[in-house]
Amino acid sequence: MAAAPGPNAELIKAADEFAAAVKNFDGDAMAQMKLLKEADRLRFLLESPFDRMMKQWESTSVISALHLLVETGALEKMPQEGSVTPKEIAALINIEESAIARALRLCVMEGVAVETAPSTFAHNAKSLAYATPGMREFFRITIEQLKAYVKLPDYFKSHTQEDLFDLKKSPFAWAFGLEGLTYYEAISHNPDRFNMFNQTMTQMEKQVPILGMFPFSSMQAEVEAEPERPFVVDIGGNRGHCLVAIKSEAPNGFGAKMILQDREDVIGSLTKEDIPGIETMVYDFFTPQPVKNAHIYYLRRILHDFYEPVCVKLLKNIASAMGPTSRLIIADMILPDRTDMAGDMTIYWMDFSMMMLNGKEKTKAEFEEILSEAGMEIVKVWPFAFGTQANIECRLKRG
Repeated sequence: MAAAPGPNAELIKAADEFAAAVKNFDGDAMAQMKLLKEADRLRFLLESPFDRMMKQWESTSVISALHLLVETGALEKMPQEGSVTPKEIAALINIEESAIARALRLCVMEGVAVETAPSTFAHNAKSLAYATPGMREFFRITIEQLKAYVKLPDYFKSHTQEDLFDLKKSPFAWAFGLEGLTYYEAISHNPDRFNMFNQTMTQMEKQVPILGMFPFSSMQAEVEAEPERPFVVDIGGNRGHCLVAIKSEAPNGFGAKMILQDREDVIGSLTKEDIPGIETMVYDFFTPQPVKNAHIYYLRRILHDFYEPVCVKLLKNIASAMGPTSRLIIADMILPDRTDMAGDMTIYWMDFSMMMLNGKEKTKAEFEEILSEAGMEIVKVWPFAFGTQANIECRLKRG
């Protein structure tokens, strides 16, 4: 068995930089993300190959323990304040108390819950999250995804290479015996899974930046000069949270319309109070865009759901409505050309996850290619301060 690496210049340098950053840490979210990444780097430099494998085994055990505690309702039965024994929990949910104790001990070792006395446990902030609606469903959908992940070798043994690009043959749908349905049809097939998915999307949207990239406030003079043109058309914009955020940079849309487009069930669930000052429109983005010559068409976290041919079709539908000065803002992550352990992990696990539903994250070159096929070109990429999230500003091809 290979031993862990001893002290070396790279490890010492990384440790010194981490210590200095910790001393200066003021709670800023961007600084926190960078610190977490540096902590991961320190562990990588310290551990041996076998250490890495053991950590993965530990992680699968903890995930399984949490799955047991969440699905049996054990965490929900724990009081929000005060302590409880596994025996007391077992009496409430009819599960063998030793199974609960073993699962809780594993969680405590990962900082999820605390053991206040021998075989007596209490919630902390992290364990409470797993018993909170929204966060609980976020965890539950990761387990659903994991069930499909472990079947990937069998999927590839039983399918052709071309099947991976067929919307009716996604690995996720196949794993649950629903091949022939698209990923979203497979998600909707089970009401509990559909609720998990919706709750998860809500939680994830809270973590993905909207502002801090393309400067919407810079559009004021242009929009006020032509207020008859819609300011922003948010295509597939879900519950309109992006338009609400954009309005904080562009009060009242600078006097022009702001339009939210999505499926009928999504639009029908909204009230005027949810999206004040924003118009709604039922729209299928697989059809030509009905709103013509808007200042901005906004497409957030849509293209990564699909492979290139489908993306080109979607983009052509938008291009058909754009005027000479219209912009398309693609709000998505951009896959780096080269994988660097010091980079942001999010895009890599997201890219792997997208494979389960016939989608993929894309490099800048891949965005350029699909945009060109749709008759558009990139004007500028506006990156976020940390990670791979960006706004890609596009326009119709010129000359």
